[in-house]
Amino acid sequence: MKRFKYFIPVLVLGILFFASCDILEEEVVSGVTSDTFYSTPEGFADAVDASYQPLRSYYGSEHGGNLTAMGTDIITNGGHGGYHYMNNYDAELNSESSPFWSLWSNFYQAINTTNAAISRAQNVDMPEEEKNTKLGEVHFLRAHYYFLLVEHFGAVHLTLEETEGVETEAERNPEDVIYEAIISDLEFAIQNLPTQQEEFGRVTEPAAKNMLGVVLLTRGYKDFAQPDDFSRAAGLFREIINNYNFVLLDDVMDPFDHDNEQNAEVIWSVQYTQDPLLNGDGNRSHLHYRPWYEVFNDGLIRANDPGYGRPWIRFRPTQFAMENYRPLDVDSRYKKFFQDVWYYNDEGGLPSGAAVGDTAIWVTDQFLTQEKVDELSSNLPGVNLMTWNKDNEDDPWYWHINMFPMIKKVNDWKRPSTNYANGSRDYIVYRLADTYLMTAEALLQDGRPEEAVEYVNAIRTRAAWPGMENEMMITAGELDLDFILDERARELYAEQKRWLDLKRTRKLVDRVQMYNPTEAQQNIQDYHMLRPIPANQITRTQAGYQQNPGY
Repeated sequence: MKRFKYFIPVLVLGILFFASCDILEEEVVSGVTSDTFYSTPEGFADAVDASYQPLRSYYGSEHGGNLTAMGTDIITNGGHGGYHYMNNYDAELNSESSPFWSLWSNFYQAINTTNAAISRAQNVDMPEEEKNTKLGEVHFLRAHYYFLLVEHFGAVHLTLEETEGVETEAERNPEDVIYEAIISDLEFAIQNLPTQQEEFGRVTEPAAKNMLGVVLLTRGYKDFAQPDDFSRAAGLFREIINNYNFVLLDDVMDPFDHDNEQNAEVIWSVQYTQDPLLNGDGNRSHLHYRPWYEVFNDGLIRANDPGYGRPWIRFRPTQFAMENYRPLDVDSRYKKFFQDVWYYNDEGGLPSGAAVGDTAIWVTDQFLTQEKVDELSSNLPGVNLMTWNKDNEDDPWYWHINMFPMIKKVNDWKRPSTNYANGSRDYIVYRLADTYLMTAEALLQDGRPEEAVEYVNAIRTRAAWPGMENEMMITAGELDLDFILDERARELYAEQKRWLDLKRTRKLVDRVQMYNPTEAQQNIQDYHMLRPIPANQITRTQAGYQQNPGY
């Protein structure tokens, strides 16, 4: 059983705990310096563990969702929360906005932790293989943090050395230079990481290959791309598909089984736990995608059940996101991924003729006329009928900003009570279905659509209702970048991929203007392809720090 300690060196580190058998021993280690402590095997291991902790500030957090889901073609804002500007691209989206400072400050702290671990490793007395594995982990993590920073902010300060004390000087290094540092870190990680780790959640060789593939795929669209970026990315993705033990599970919902999170489709996930001492704020995705079902009908109350739970009403699907799943009798993903019916669960206030267990709210895909509403209502006493059917957009039954289909991927049924916010579901960062679609994208961009379509069809046929596999298959002639983006929207909804997908492929502005029917359509501009540099960074840097254009 692994024992962790709190410690207070010059740089304070938070510790991420991996296995459920790990325990936290609240022992304060004082009277040590970073020089002495980090150079011990225990201190070095703690620094490596601490390098994982800031992942939780991004994956499964509200800020992470604001940065990666909101303001895209498939997710708009719900009725609650103070971050509607992240969807609307209005004047409140500026350098003072907290999601940007959260990303910036947490990730630069993480980078300094990885730098400390790397710089002190040479003085650590431990077996070389074990040391190199841990170094592979922190090189991967440093690359991961820098990749997200450079994709959100563009040119940022690059430092590969530990910062001790107060530092007031910084510069914006060009994106191509940062990419070279990221690739170098990932190549080191691939050379030194094992194919599997004893503790699930630690990065591995295939996770590093997957990330390098993502980096090369992304660079392939940039003006400093290398000629072989797309082909190299495709090769790495194919290695993961063919050379390791990952498999596409039988059903599209199987990867999200809360009782089987360490399944064969997961390449790498950020770990959470049911232990409140080790879980921090937890994975809160179960709150963010949930509509305000409890206020639309009497006889409905919150319950500690996946179908009900605590609603924060943050992220709402766009109409395009829903229509994108049609035909619903061919593609199973809408029905399997989304909840669109809520049942009466409380005796209080039940309408005449209704009973607990009867349908209370139904957000249907059907086209509703008054006759259809009357027909359905006659069999469903007191039902509140709504629809996301695009042809009903101007009718009173069109869905409400606070009531919409809810993604079931994020459900967390292991919380101790209804209103308990800190979920324990692991956050999947890389899974094999995503890798299949990235393989297709890389091959398509490399001029090989005939090869690419095989990977798209593998995902689509798995998603088919039984007997509909042939109807789901497409030809190479039907495959283009927009089709891949549509497929990624269907498969990866609510997995913190979309903003980066659209940014990578340079489709963000066009697709938001086409499919996000809010202020975003009028407000989004080309400069929104980058986020504003946080004001704190600018004011705390000697001689200032250049802001991104448009902000």
